[in-house]
Amino acid sequence: MKVLHYADCASLSWGVPYIAHMKAMAELGVEQTLLCRAGDDLERLAKENGIPVWTWKPLTAAVPQLSPGFVSIVKEIAPDIIHTRLLSAAGIAGTWRSRLGIPIIATFDKPGKAKYYKHIDRYISCAGWLKDYMAEHEGLPAEKIEVVHNPADTARFSGRKAHRKEARAQLNLQDGEILISGMGIYIPRKGFDVLLRAFGKLCQKHDNLRLALIGGGGDQREAYLKLADEMHFRDRLLLPEHFLKDVRPWLWASDIFVMPSREEGFSIALLEALAAELPTVASDIAPCTEIIRDGENGLIAKKDDAEDFARALERMLVMNAEERDQLVQHAQQTIRNFTPEAIAQKTLAVYQKVLGQGK
Repeated sequence: MKVLHYADCASLSWGVPYIAHMKAMAELGVEQTLLCRAGDDLERLAKENGIPVWTWKPLTAAVPQLSPGFVSIVKEIAPDIIHTRLLSAAGIAGTWRSRLGIPIIATFDKPGKAKYYKHIDRYISCAGWLKDYMAEHEGLPAEKIEVVHNPADTARFSGRKAHRKEARAQLNLQDGEILISGMGIYIPRKGFDVLLRAFGKLCQKHDNLRLALIGGGGDQREAYLKLADEMHFRDRLLLPEHFLKDVRPWLWASDIFVMPSREEGFSIALLEALAAELPTVASDIAPCTEIIRDGENGLIAKKDDAEDFARALERMLVMNAEERDQLVQHAQQTIRNFTPEAIAQKTLAVYQKVLGQGK
């Protein structure tokens, strides 16, 4: 089986697990080629990992009909399946489906207009809630949508105990300080303002807490600093000035992880935190509750509710080590379902179904 993966993007945060997933597919005997834009992270990652890569930039993604060069590239590669990622890639591939005669599978990570998903043979949704949304609100046929979650390269994030001392020293954390961390780009939908307000409430009772917002980018950094000033804990806040390429040392230095998002497609960051063996609090949005079961492998708090996040974090802080370890151990069982190897098996089943080789 030969698959052409096509992702049309200039920058991305999910490149590492995407490539890890392709490597796991290769272990299953799938021959793969990646088509992406020249000079982006995917091209570099693919070459570093021995994955054949072609580069191409459409004239304009907004008008797929103006990009017939896609047809000649696909004919030269001659795949059995084209698997797209992101709206523009699906739109371009679907436009030329009749000329190519090759089945197309499109993965979507967030809600998108149905007009971009015309002439697609099968859809892969990264989350159950997203399948329901795209069927109900965009009219995609539910029977053609398979749920295959995003993978996380969980093995890269293990080893927290071995790396913890060095990681904490790099952040100048003192013995006895408890580091609470969130992770993601600095934009409103990530809900970091909620976490900041919850943290401010906790600071009134605990003098040994620090907060790190791991990530960068976006347009909210100054707003976060202002809020920390207003709540009198700016000296306890760790806020990178630039986007972090390797977040692992920050996770290894942490004691508790928080995912306060208002909305997500399916959170790789949450899986990475669980893989780093961090007891976790997450908002009650559907993507998080597909991973976290309250009181079993983490804690759940109400979206947009700083009081409830403060309550959940206080509950985590007063737990004894055995109780927190139990959450972590159950989380380790959970993430086995989201490794590149596990997701590769599910993806292969979709490919086989499309080619008439499976049930």
